[in-house]
Amino acid sequence: MYYSEDDVEPKTVQIAVIGEPKTGKSCLCHRYLGGTSLAPSGGTQGAEVMAGQCVGLRPAVPLQLCDVAGNALQTHMLANYLYASDIILFVYDLTNLQSFEKLKEWIRKVKEIFENEMKKPLMALFGNKSDLEHQRAVRLSCVQKFASEHLLENFKGSARTGDMVSHAFTSLVARALGLKVHRLPPTVVDGRSPAPKELELNGHAHSEPMQPLIMNRKALRRVQRKASSTICNMQ
Repeated sequence: MYYSEDDVEPKTVQIAVIGEPKTGKSCLCHRYLGGTSLAPSGGTQGAEVMAGQCVGLRPAVPLQLCDVAGNALQTHMLANYLYASDIILFVYDLTNLQSFEKLKEWIRKVKEIFENEMKKPLMALFGNKSDLEHQRAVRLSCVQKFASEHLLENFKGSARTGDMVSHAFTSLVARALGLKVHRLPPTVVDGRSPAPKELELNGHAHSEPMQPLIMNRKALRRVQRKASSTICNMQ
């Protein structure tokens, strides 16, 4: 994906990731920034700030992710953690109904914090653990209704497999920067990359291969064999 701002250095986009404990917020952040769902054990204390880049956009957009602890809702520090956020991502565990129902309190608190602010953050919903869809406890119709009532972008994915993680973050960053994304390619899942698809941004079509940033030797050989067979078929 590409965009052009006359070679102006892109601003740092600040993203706050919030929600109940054990919904996978830390894993989600680490998966997006580092390609792995592993996160420090013991849970987040207070808030952890991580720096990275949205490499799905060209030039890459600098990011600052604030992983907010699940108990921050009951503290007076939440406003400090959310200060100057461009995007707020509400995360719930789709196998845990309570984690979804508690989002009403999170949204109410966030709206109170930004009530007098001229610039409101872009807010979105992310249903984590889609790899456990067979254990879903939150009805899809309830999620859609909730997102519509609160004007939330709505995503579903898995920090464990990486499914839809890059898609969600890249879409939100592009929108926060005022970029019109007509279509996004599918995301890399379990180290496998789908065939490149053409996408359109701001009226211009581009083709971009969606390969994982880091590939093991087996995955690399598989991609090379696929590329070789494609050339043979074309000849």
